[in-house]
Amino acid sequence: VAYRCSFRVTEAAYCIERAMDIMAQKLGMDPAEFRMKNLIRREQFPYTSAMGWEYDSGDYHTAMTKAMAAVDYKQLRAEQKAKQEAFKRGETREVMGIGVAFFTEIVGAGPSRACDILGIAMFDSAEIRIHPTGTGICRLGTKSQGQGHETTYAQ
Repeated sequence: VAYRCSFRVTEAAYCIERAMDIMAQKLGMDPAEFRMKNLIRREQFPYTSAMGWEYDSGDYHTAMTKAMAAVDYKQLRAEQKAKQEAFKRGETREVMGIGVAFFTEIVGAGPSRACDILGIAMFDSAEIRIHPTGTGICRLGTKSQGQGHETTYAQ
């Protein structure tokens, strides 16, 4: 799997995104264009998914458009096409890939009684105590999956 994470949705997201690429190819569409056509539109919020999850807000089209502009997506595709043609002519062994993905994951879900996936309570915690001396203690509870929480918290 191309993602580093514990089991959850990243593996599923990888499969979904791969399927999106395959479908775009079969339809003769650009992968980014195909995703744009299938994103939840701003006017559809609040949106309830087929699994019953409610998306309260979002502007995915704007996010995708800004990301594509930031990397000059059209220019990247032109560069990719030129390299593919040079490869076909035998002028180079260099090829260029472009990956496109769009993923939404539940965050800020609230207490575990309101958001429990597969019996795994999904919430983080924080407790900060300031003593009269001016010192403080911060207790954090998270489920680390290799993000470097220990280093971040220490710093």
